[in-house]
This record gives sequence, structure tokens and C-alpha cells, in this order.
Amino acid sequence: MNSRAKKWLLLLLAALLLTANGFLLPLLNRQRGALGITRLEPLKNAPPMLALTTQVLGGFRGLIANALWIRSSQLQEDGKYFEMVQLADWITKLEPHIVTVWQVQAWNMAFNISVKFPDYEDRWRWVQRGIELLRDEALRYNPDQPGLYSDLAWLFQFKMGQNMDDGHVHYKLSWARDMMNVFDGYRPDFDKLINPRTDDERERANLLRRTGQGDPQAADRPSSTRAHQEV
Repeated sequence: MNSRAKKWLLLLLAALLLTANGFLLPLLNRQRGALGITRLEPLKNAPPMLALTTQVLGGFRGLIANALWIRSSQLQEDGKYFEMVQLADWITKLEPHIVTVWQVQAWNMAFNISVKFPDYEDRWRWVQRGIELLRDEALRYNPDQPGLYSDLAWLFQFKMGQNMDDGHVHYKLSWARDMMNVFDGYRPDFDKLINPRTDDERERANLLRRTGQGDPQAADRPSSTRAHQEV
């Protein structure tokens, strides 16, 4: 057999092995999930080509995430923050336990993108999205990462706790309005939220958790802050 035929044979063998890997991957992931030894999450809302490539490559998802991260870094250097949002979303779906991606994405939304809008309400939507990304998604996959809690606390402190952002008054009022809708008044009754007795109290306790505002039993949990520098 000549060298040309050997190359074609090896290419064919590689293609067959990659195809077999794609078919076996769902079974292996189910077995890993049943044993509690997997950290892979299913890929959602990605372009068909990316989803197909991910299924075929299987364990090489990290390589895809690295390629997307390199592209995301280039977009950041060019100041193309809106384009970064979608890329970062794909990376977090490919590798949800890479903490840095969550941190950069949340910072990008709350700081770099929000300031692009002159209207404070539009800014607040992006600030709120950055908060929700860390609180409701990043910490869901990485509950033991102190850096995520620190970044979340810093967003609250910078955007609402202090006056370092010129839209801080609007953010404070918007946050207060959202919380008053949950608490049904100016002050929360933690006893009713922790031990609801009526249908209305149960609904408000569920709303507090469902909307991602937090767990009433964690109201006394301390949080830390750390300094950040804008990208």
C-alpha cells in the first residue's frame, strides 16, 4: 500500500472514530450523570454547525470554548462589546464552570454595554442583566466560587450602594420598586417570607425565589466586595 492510500485510510478511520464518538457521547453522559461524575451541560441556543461540531467532538468541547474565547478577546480589544455577549453565552454553555467567562460577561453587560445608552432605563436593563447573570446562572453552576460572590457584591455596591455611576439614583429607585412589589410594602416581613401562612404570603415567598431576588432564609448572610477596574 502506497503512502497516499495510507493517508486516505487514516482519514477515513479518523472520520469513523469521530462519528462513533458522537453516537456514544449521549450514552456516556447519561451514565456519568447517573454516577454524579460529570460537569458537562447540554449545549442550547447555539448555531446548528456549532451544536453539530460539539456533538461530534464530544470531549473536545474545551477546544471549541478556547477558540471562542480567543475570538471574544479580540472583540473586546476592538471595543465590540455587543458581539462579545453572544460569544460569551456560547462559551458558558460549552464550559459552564469556567468562572472567568461569567465574570467578564457580567462586567461587560453592567459596565461596558450599559454606558453606551444615554437613557438610564436602558442602562438599568443591562446592569440588571449583569447582576442576574452572576446571581441566577453563574452561581447555579459554581456555588463554591467566592470570586462570583465578590463580583456580585461589587456590582451592587458600585451601581447602587455608592454614587460612582451617574445613574445610581435611577438604579436605586428601580431596585426598590422591584423589591416593594415582592415585599408588598416598604419593609420585608421575613417571618412571613420564611414561614408563609396564607396563599398571598406563599405566593410572595415563591415570587422572591422564582424571580431570582434571593432566598429569604439567606437574608442575614454576609457578602464581601472587592475593587475592580473598568475594562
